[in-house]
Formats: sequence, structure tokens, C-alpha cells
Amino acid sequence: MGYAKWMNLYFDLYYTLRHRFIKRYWIKVYQNRINNTVPFTKEQENMVTDFFAPYAKVSPVFHRVYYENTGHFSEKHLPIDLYFNVVDEYFNDIYEAKYLDNKCYYKKMFPGIRQPDYAVAKMGRFWFDENDQLISYDKVKEIVSRESELFLKAATESNGGKGVSYISADQGDMVKQFEEFTCQGDWIAQRPIRQHEAISAVNESSVNTIRIVTLLCEDEVKVYSAIMRIGKKGSKCDNASSGGITIGITEDGKLKKYAHEYSGQRYDRHPSNDFVFEGYQVPSFDKAIELVKKAHPMVPHFRLVSWDVCIAEDGEAVLMETNLCKGGIDIHEFNNGPLFGEDTKKILDEVFGK
Repeated sequence: MGYAKWMNLYFDLYYTLRHRFIKRYWIKVYQNRINNTVPFTKEQENMVTDFFAPYAKVSPVFHRVYYENTGHFSEKHLPIDLYFNVVDEYFNDIYEAKYLDNKCYYKKMFPGIRQPDYAVAKMGRFWFDENDQLISYDKVKEIVSRESELFLKAATESNGGKGVSYISADQGDMVKQFEEFTCQGDWIAQRPIRQHEAISAVNESSVNTIRIVTLLCEDEVKVYSAIMRIGKKGSKCDNASSGGITIGITEDGKLKKYAHEYSGQRYDRHPSNDFVFEGYQVPSFDKAIELVKKAHPMVPHFRLVSWDVCIAEDGEAVLMETNLCKGGIDIHEFNNGPLFGEDTKKILDEVFGK
């Protein structure tokens, strides 16, 4: 057997084992979330099985957990393992994303799209200033010493708030705090964004971002889901997996009635300040949608993208982060129902070549 055939066998085995691990992991996670508060009937289970039968054998455990926590059943919910293993990998190249999904390159990738300012960035072994000019480490320390506060972020794989740290002059010497931050690979020191006062009213300690999922189609960028990610009292982080909550946003930019924790637990008001969600108008929501529709064609090799957008104090939309793959699905399906809604069958037909 030739070298090429051996390599193909190796990668086939790798993908098979990787997909099997993802499937087992997510099914186990959701099995542990079942709370048996409402009955999940055999009829509902059969509806799930029948809907996905032309495509794949799926577990109804995801549908059961969504139903228990939201009170709404739909066979069109995408099982998380199917989404990650098949749907996301059909629309996006995860290996190409590993190199391109890097915050240090956002200014080059998304020209004309407003983004947070950064003080310094580390790429490879080298340091750069805000004008992308190569600088010495002594110059880095000089720049950092002049800042009053910074967010230090891993440039890649910083999902869920991982690889993010906040430093400020109020907490001590800026350079010392800066040097205590450890991160393998590229990273960036960003100046904080001042969010719109109307969004601070929801929770003032965190920058509460809008997560938007778009699909790049032949002649349009289609928005499939939008949610707001909200931190809790005192937290700088709005990620659900780091203790925050998420809530769906209607097409006209209003918050829905219930927010959800990562576990699925829901609230009709903020657990820290009793802020009532339902009907609250998200300021400049149309500008957030406009931003992602403008940005998505700039990365045409990635058709299914999740965007994190902040509304700044001046009412303009700011691109905080993009997920060129593995953007997550559960936070959308808890809050907005099936990610692709009535298009679910059409999407699956394309993915599975029906």
C-alpha cells in the first residue's frame, strides 16, 4: 500500500474517532441535564426519529432537554453532535479556520468594519503596536504603563471567556499585571469598549454582546438567529459558559421573555438586578445586523459564521469577535428554537446531498 493510501486511512480513522468522541460527549452532557419535570412522549421521540431518518440516526436527548427547559417542542432542533460533526464541517473548513480565526488579523480581514482599539499585539515571537509596527519589548512595557485598563485576550480559541483577563491601574502596576498574563501563541491587549448606556442598564459590569449567526448564500447573507449575552453582577464576562445568561432577540430587535443559563435554567428578569427582559428594545440592533451582513462576504470560505457585536456608547456597532467555525448552537436553540427554523429540511438536504 502506498504512502498516500496510508495517510488517507490515518485521517479517516482520526475523523471517525473524533466524531465518535464528540457524539458521546454531548449526549452524556445532555443526559445529565434531564430533569424529568415534564413527560417526553413516545410520539415526540418518533417525530424526532422520523424527521432525521433520511439523514442520520440521532438521539432525542437534545430535544427532550430543550422541551423541559422551554416548554416548546420541535423535531427540527439540531442535535449538537450532528451540528458540530456534519453541518458545521460542511459549511466551514475547521483547519483553515484554525489559522484565519485570529484577532490579531481582524483589521486586515475586515477593513472598514469598526473594531476595538488595541494597544499592543503579540504575533509569533514579535510585538506590534496599534499601527501594526514592529516594536521592542521595552516599547511594549512603555505603552502598557500608559494605559489605565486593558483586556488581555488569546487571539485564537478564546471561546467561553477562556484566555481572557482584565487588568487596570486600580488593581496595581499595569506592567506587572501584564507580565503575569500567560498565553501560548498569539494574543492581544485591547482597550475596553464603552457600551451603550441602555445596554449597561441590563448589566453594567460586563460588555453585553449580541451573538448573530449568518449563512452566506448565493446572493445574500441570511441571518438565522440573534441573542444577547449578558453577564451577572460584578462579572466582566458575558459568556454563558462562564456564568452569564443568554436571551433571544426578535427580528425587530426586542428581547424575548426568558433568558437562560448554560444549564438551561431560565429567568424572566435578570437574577442580579431584577431587570425585566420582555419587550426591551436593543439599541442600534439594525446596525449590528448591517455590520455582520457587510463583514460576512469578506470571509467567503466560511459560510456559517457566529459574530459577537457590541453596541458602543455612541450607538455604533463594533465587531468584537468572529467564530469561523464551532460557533455553538445550544444558546440559540434554548432561546430561539431550531437554529434554521423552517429552513431546517432545506439545509439538511444540502448538507447530506439529498
